[in-house]
Amino acid sequence: MHALRVLEFDIIRERLQYNCETPIGADLAGGLEPAFEAEEVWRLLNQTKECMDLIARHSPPSLGALRDPREVLDRAQKGAVLAGDQIFQIADSLYAMRNLKDAVKARRADYPMLWSCVEFLPEHKRLEDQIFDSLESDGYVKDGASPHLASLRQKKRNASQRIQDRIQSYTTGSTRDLLSDPIYTVRDGRYVIPVKAENKGKIRGIVHDTSSTGATVFIEPEEILQLGNTLREIEAAEKAEEQRILASLSAKAGAVAEEAIPGIEQAGFVDFLLAKAKLGYDLKGTIPQPMQSRGIRIQGGRHPLLDPATVVPLDIEIYAPAVEQSGNPDVQQSASGSVLITGPNTGGKTVAIKTVGLSVLMAQSGIPVPALDVRLGPFTQVWADIGDEQSLQQSLSTFSGHIKNIAAALSGLKRGAIVLLDEIGAGTDPAEGAALARAICLELHRRGAAILASTHYGELKAFAYNTPGFQNAAMEFDVKSLRPTYRLIMGAPGASQALRIAERYGISREVVEMAREGLGEQQQDIASMLEKLDLAQKQARIAQGEADRRLAELKRKEKEADQKLAEARQVRESVHGRAQEAIESALREIRLEAAQLFEEIKRAPDQKAIEKARQGLKELQEVGGDFAKELSPRREPASTPEGIAKGMTVRIDGYNQVGTVVEEPRGTNATVQIGALKMTVLLSSLHPVQPAGHELRRAQPNVQLQRAQTAATEVHLRAMRAEDAERELEKFIDDAVLGGIDRARIVHGKGGGILRKITQDYLRRHPHVKSFHSADASEGGDGVTIVEFR
Repeated sequence: MHALRVLEFDIIRERLQYNCETPIGADLAGGLEPAFEAEEVWRLLNQTKECMDLIARHSPPSLGALRDPREVLDRAQKGAVLAGDQIFQIADSLYAMRNLKDAVKARRADYPMLWSCVEFLPEHKRLEDQIFDSLESDGYVKDGASPHLASLRQKKRNASQRIQDRIQSYTTGSTRDLLSDPIYTVRDGRYVIPVKAENKGKIRGIVHDTSSTGATVFIEPEEILQLGNTLREIEAAEKAEEQRILASLSAKAGAVAEEAIPGIEQAGFVDFLLAKAKLGYDLKGTIPQPMQSRGIRIQGGRHPLLDPATVVPLDIEIYAPAVEQSGNPDVQQSASGSVLITGPNTGGKTVAIKTVGLSVLMAQSGIPVPALDVRLGPFTQVWADIGDEQSLQQSLSTFSGHIKNIAAALSGLKRGAIVLLDEIGAGTDPAEGAALARAICLELHRRGAAILASTHYGELKAFAYNTPGFQNAAMEFDVKSLRPTYRLIMGAPGASQALRIAERYGISREVVEMAREGLGEQQQDIASMLEKLDLAQKQARIAQGEADRRLAELKRKEKEADQKLAEARQVRESVHGRAQEAIESALREIRLEAAQLFEEIKRAPDQKAIEKARQGLKELQEVGGDFAKELSPRREPASTPEGIAKGMTVRIDGYNQVGTVVEEPRGTNATVQIGALKMTVLLSSLHPVQPAGHELRRAQPNVQLQRAQTAATEVHLRAMRAEDAERELEKFIDDAVLGGIDRARIVHGKGGGILRKITQDYLRRHPHVKSFHSADASEGGDGVTIVEFR
């Protein structure tokens, strides 16, 4: 597809492959092509959206162990005995699939599309465990693979030790003087000693080698020969047992091949989907939102292959005609949607076109688009004619190459396509090129295509201004610095600025002025008009920006005011609640005491007891009266209380606690601090409780109580670097110990196991840790460590 090549979609594929963990996923990424059916496009985007959410919230397990053992599984299914490392690779793949399935299964209600992808992945944990218990990752068969193998390995070690002990005796015993050196060595797998040639007949055995001088012969003593033969028999039995174990494991792997092979392919597909999400995060991309019209609207868009630190964001919207045109092709019925970009050379027109084209291809391939916001009505095709299409092999000029591409687009065009044309009509006579470009745009629009084209032709600027269904856009140019700003301005044409740019690049002022005089009066007027229009637009944007800033400031102040009102309401409700509790408590006590007194009156044996009970009721009435006075509204004094000064301990109306005046009163207000709360109150609401100048001694905060109130019982270390994770873990453990926490959860994820090892090494060293263990499968399994403190 020509558009994929000229828009450099291959580089997006390569970056997608880089984010894949499996060969199958990388193969799928390398062959990725966009979809052009709306239903399929939204299915792809929704898959990616689920993957992005899964990565952000739950850190799915790595699929790096899922290599591609399909060929060896096929061989095992046909009865072949596999090598140990090949069998281990199969177990690794089975584990990766089961782990992935478990991760999604626990949240299948949140990720229905991903669950449909992993629901039928095979689960063979018993086979996995048997292989992992029997083999090392390099294929070595472990001693515990079978009791017989363990016995043979022990016999082998014992036989080797006997040989070494016996051969060593030749170098240290009575035969030492017969040797040229008191050492032994191995020749062709046999233990030998270096005997002087003249002593060859004094030690019975087999000569395996002779030194280059002939002065030394290497003899395997006869008794060592017998021990060596025994060792060889054990080694042969060991190898036979290893082969039996490999054959058994190969047969078991072959038995699950029928479901494991498609499972591996499906898991590779999920890796491909996760790679799209990872690439989206790398690009700071966003998932497009649907819109009814067929088109694309981009806010803050960036070309994904340019440096995000320097690229200028792009705001643009392009739409295909909503209805098929009929009758006069010059009378258009659809709203403005196609865009003609004008402006200076090197101003960024081609980058803008490529940004839009690549955004469409990525979105319709299910890849997040690097932009702040994207709205999409999927296109039915993408056609692009960008760059120098000159071909020496086909004898095509630049103009001919462009026309060939446009002709292909016209002949295969579907309604709802987007057509990208860089410098439309260029490369030939300007008058003919402009007329041809105008006719091509009208025909593409009539046949239902959205068009994004760049041009320098003034005639096309007027055409876009006067023709419904088209609009101008310009690449901004700073006339003071004579440099492009690379900002796209929708709604107005831009001047080519060829003469200004020529002057900037060294053409003398005299030559530039001569060229300016050579322009017709009408052309000069148009250029001047465009510059004035550009200046007016800049001023309007500045004014709009200032208005937006003031509006944002006003909204911020309104929000602050609302927040302060809400806080005031909350304080009032809290005070009322405390007062209500006090009232209810006091009334409850009064009622209980009154009931008790009435009971005493009923049971009174004489008049003296009755009088005593009545006196109690009288006292209770007085208490109730005092309580009523306390709750009744206080009149504000007509004048400010005297003697209120900085450092004085005071009580505030409506508060039970006492506070301290922290600043000298100003006017009718004073600043009082109660605990950690500092507030400004009316002087009239303050009542001294201690002599002036006596500062209230502030209570020292209970550090352990504060820790206990704020200490968390869970910390998340996933996706952290090792040093950051260890620092965060140390702080968490310290807070938990100081806060008196008995038990806590540390979520480090599974991944490669690095964070889990760091966590458990640290816990193992900590003096306040009583014990720790991995969580149950329902609570996170190996991805979570539970710690209990002393």
